[in-house]
Amino acid sequence: MRRRILRATVLAVACAVLLFALPLGYAALRLYQQDEEREAQSLGQRVALSLPERFTATGDPVELPPVESGTDIAVYGTGSHRVLGTGPGAADAPVREAEAGRVVTRQIGDSLVVAVPVGGSEQVRAVVRVASPASEPLRRAALTWAGMLVLAAVAVGVGALLAVRSSRRLGRPLEELAGVAREMESGDLTARAEPSGLPEPDAVGHALARAAARIDELLRRERAFSADASHQLRTALTGVRLELEMSLAAGPDVDVPDADVVEGGAGAGSRAAVRSALAQLERMEATLDDLLALARDVPERAPLDLAALLARAREDWHGPLAAQGRRLEIRVDDALPQALGSRRAARQILDVLLSNAATHGRGTVTVHAKETAGVVAVDVEDEGDGIPEAGTDGVFERRGGEEGRSGGEGGRSGGEAARAGGPAVGSHGIGLALARSLAEAEGGRLFVSRPRPRPRFTWLLAVSPVEEQETSQLP
Repeated sequence: MRRRILRATVLAVACAVLLFALPLGYAALRLYQQDEEREAQSLGQRVALSLPERFTATGDPVELPPVESGTDIAVYGTGSHRVLGTGPGAADAPVREAEAGRVVTRQIGDSLVVAVPVGGSEQVRAVVRVASPASEPLRRAALTWAGMLVLAAVAVGVGALLAVRSSRRLGRPLEELAGVAREMESGDLTARAEPSGLPEPDAVGHALARAAARIDELLRRERAFSADASHQLRTALTGVRLELEMSLAAGPDVDVPDADVVEGGAGAGSRAAVRSALAQLERMEATLDDLLALARDVPERAPLDLAALLARAREDWHGPLAAQGRRLEIRVDDALPQALGSRRAARQILDVLLSNAATHGRGTVTVHAKETAGVVAVDVEDEGDGIPEAGTDGVFERRGGEEGRSGGEGGRSGGEAARAGGPAVGSHGIGLALARSLAEAEGGRLFVSRPRPRPRFTWLLAVSPVEEQETSQLP
């Protein structure tokens, strides 16, 4: 901005100087030319007045006035021949025109020639010819132009100094506002800009401060609500956990009163169900902790251990998929770039994608981590029919109805969700929408790379700048 103000001011001053200097310089040249002509005419008239009435007949010597170097004075008689002074021997065109009784001014070559008649218009006795260098007015004009150029340079310099000062005064408040905006972007909503004394930037600063205060208040309310909701959910989960642990500690007879009907079978199955429920409770508590931390914290840009993340996903989802008679395959390519992101966000994104595949998909679920165009890509696909083309963009929308991946009748049946053993995280679009928002908040992307058949979701992760530079330098 400072450079733009400086350029605009200097350009405006230069244009103003040119608009005044060009006509003024031309007027100065014309003034010097007219002044030179007047001087030559005045000299010729003085010589004409000093000549005696019959100077050619008497033979009396006539003294011509002294002149500057380069100026010639000559007197021509009635025969058009030079009788006094220096100049052409025979009368030239200005002298012949002056014999008609009028003063003639002409520029011949490099000389300014003035011819003044001696006598009345009815009888011209002689003609005085004065010749001076025609370059003299141009020389005087050049000196004037040099002075004007110096003044123009001073004017442009003063304008530049004023522009620098004005640009600093105008640019500093805007730079402070930009810095405050960056601090607010990083999470510091208490940042404020100092008053600058300029009405417009101060008005923007006040509006930005009011907006930040409003956003801070909304965030406080949302965080308070999240904390309250988390507390209530934790209380309920803790109660369920205590009841399940008490039932597990009391033995199979407490869980299943008629356990003696089937020797050992029902009791063992009941204890396994309690352990599974406890495991699900632990996952629910971990998910609740992650979502609450993600809601409170700013996006994290730390190195992400992708291998450990996928190993955790294998532990969590191998059992639920195996219960459906399905397999989970995880492949990780070698020499992957270092991914950046939040461990909590990455875990939630993977859980949403795997839950979506377990609920709506069929067959083997494959997770493949690879490098694509210098970034890390994680593909999650299954062997199902896929998503209708019309529903590709709608799978990431938040919906409240009983809708599948496609958002309508084209989605997968609710029977498959029931066979998954519980509700899907992404069955109503909330889980997939959450996963996409988490991916974008961490600097990545989440999209449907192949809708059908064998639908594939692709998650692109941000990589460190060093990795990006090294990848771009590869041949």
